[in-house]
Amino acid sequence: MGALEGSLTFKTFYVNGEPPNNFHDPYMHALQSHFFEPLSPVGEEERSVGWVPAQDPIAEEFRRDQLFFNQYIVFAMRIDKWALPSAWVKAMLRKALAERMPELTPEEAQKQKEDGKLRPSAKLSKREKDKVKLEVVTDLKHKILPTMKVIDVVWDINESMVRFWSTSQSVCDEFVELFEATFGLTLDADSPFLMAKHLGIGEKDLETMVEADPWLPVFEDK
Repeated sequence: MGALEGSLTFKTFYVNGEPPNNFHDPYMHALQSHFFEPLSPVGEEERSVGWVPAQDPIAEEFRRDQLFFNQYIVFAMRIDKWALPSAWVKAMLRKALAERMPELTPEEAQKQKEDGKLRPSAKLSKREKDKVKLEVVTDLKHKILPTMKVIDVVWDINESMVRFWSTSQSVCDEFVELFEATFGLTLDADSPFLMAKHLGIGEKDLETMVEADPWLPVFEDK
């Protein structure tokens, strides 16, 4: 959220490279190729990331009127993950394991009663326990929905600038990786040096900025 409603806190990136003249169709196809894929209760994936329409994060495809607004491309990155309640997992697993416990012979039952410990024949193997846990987790996944996070993206084609409505470093890193894989263009995070360069500050003044702050990174032209 953010671009259309909610928070105005965002991270700015500069795009390296120029889009094609008729970018609408190829960019819509690129976004659709990296569209969000929902998690499945029976799948092994615990997390899923992809693009969705900013206006409708549960849609199954993009429409042109949702994406393009003059020189702007508006979309969102959706992140889903399973967040199973640990108390429920433990309780259901304990019950399931008890139900699967092998039956004891009368002699083993008497021995267990006497020493209060499980006999070897009354225990499940690790493989059996893992199988039971998988069944419990899968059953829970069928009863709940994964958590969903939707983060807006606004790309100003004319200014070669992208605004991403998150300041989390890990989320921003994931966004940059997905953006570059989708469009074949690289991103640089905003900085005073890049902002000055973007505004057309001359090379001499840029060099003065670098000399004034020895820790300021120098970016080569791409």
